[in-house]
Amino acid sequence: MNGRILIVDDERDMLTLLDRIISEDTHYKAVTESNPVRALEIFRAEEFDLVMTDLKMPGMSGINLMEKVKALRSDVSVIILTAYATIETAVEATQKGADDYLTKPFRRERLLVTLDRVMKCQRVFRENRRLRKALEKKNDLSIIGSTTAMASVFDRIRKAAPTSGTVLITGPTGTGKELVARAVHQNSNRRSKKMVTVNCTAILENMIESELFGHVKGAFTGATTDKKGLVEAADGGTLFLDEIGDLKPGLQTSILRLLQEGEYRPVGSVITKKADLRFIAATNKNLEQAIRDNTFREDLFYRLNVIRLEIPPLRDRPEDIPLLSHHFLHKYGLLNRKEVKRIVPSALQALTARPFPGNVRELENIIERGVIFCTGDTLTLSDLGLSNPEGRALPELNRGSTMLNFKDAKEENIRLFHEHYIMALLTESNGNISKAAEIAGIQRQYLHRLMKESAIAANEFREKKNTP
Repeated sequence: MNGRILIVDDERDMLTLLDRIISEDTHYKAVTESNPVRALEIFRAEEFDLVMTDLKMPGMSGINLMEKVKALRSDVSVIILTAYATIETAVEATQKGADDYLTKPFRRERLLVTLDRVMKCQRVFRENRRLRKALEKKNDLSIIGSTTAMASVFDRIRKAAPTSGTVLITGPTGTGKELVARAVHQNSNRRSKKMVTVNCTAILENMIESELFGHVKGAFTGATTDKKGLVEAADGGTLFLDEIGDLKPGLQTSILRLLQEGEYRPVGSVITKKADLRFIAATNKNLEQAIRDNTFREDLFYRLNVIRLEIPPLRDRPEDIPLLSHHFLHKYGLLNRKEVKRIVPSALQALTARPFPGNVRELENIIERGVIFCTGDTLTLSDLGLSNPEGRALPELNRGSTMLNFKDAKEENIRLFHEHYIMALLTESNGNISKAAEIAGIQRQYLHRLMKESAIAANEFREKKNTP
């Protein structure tokens, strides 16, 4: 979407000049108005990213108009135009919220540079605003995802949750299988009872039966009292067997009996107990292959594999990365008491292009690190620690281009090309701007301007020399 600018000035010639410069040299849409009162009505009725207003006008000053505009929408940008620029007026304008001010008469280049800078910031605001709104519409399962693949998972969760069917959740490490298990439990008829998690890899092999089923006094050395197991603690609720694929073959028989009969026997006891449980299991392993390798019981697999929920890796749903990034940005901003509100587009582009072998957990760690090291209110590429040439992800053509009209799609992909090309240049020149400009055959100042528009810093591409 192109940016929209409302221009307010009581001089008709100035309105005509500004409108012509913007229409000829930018892709922005300008709306002009000579009366500040009518301009405010237009602002109330339409969406604008920027208001450019004269300082001295009959009926309402530019400062008063800016205050009213900011009261309606605090995130809109404002540029003050004035023929009476003094240090005092500049200070007052900026203190009251102006992003910049221009002195009449102004140079065309100065206007364009100011517009580029302010509208670049607005593009960040728009994208972050869109993502915040998307997060506010978070689904009833408290799982973040907007892709078709995740919508299918959500649909299966909603259908499976109210039933008593055993659920097997599969997917790579870090995709959020425990989160899915909790969504199934919280939307089931057992939500008022506990969901007890058993990590099949975290409990020592010689202790897992005692942990699961409990034991009686004297069952083994150190068993000085009776102890209830996790199965009894989950009675009436849900037992979540995490990493079930790592369960040793000897214990698979006990789990199978529990699944089939709802019965178990505490270690050292002769009494068989009953348990009313909903079973959910999860694994990152290929259980079918484990059966062929004789490391997992086939009958246990079929007992578990009643309702299958396959969680796709993050690389298969890159469209969810911006949404997840903003969720983690908010989460770790609160945890670390930092006012980090936005992520620059180049950082989101780099994140979206990464393969993420560690999936959502890896993305969460990167955002947490970025929040910790961020010194302002906007997360940049360097904050994320993705500045090394090997790890730096170059953006691809926008996957959503086909959802835009031709003009908007062209502008978006030209912008991405600029970012891609500049990153490649700086990588080739090891962060040397003069050398990069020479390779590209453009002026160093022009390259600087392109880098500023894309929020790209040269030092991100300078390799650290290894001393032998």
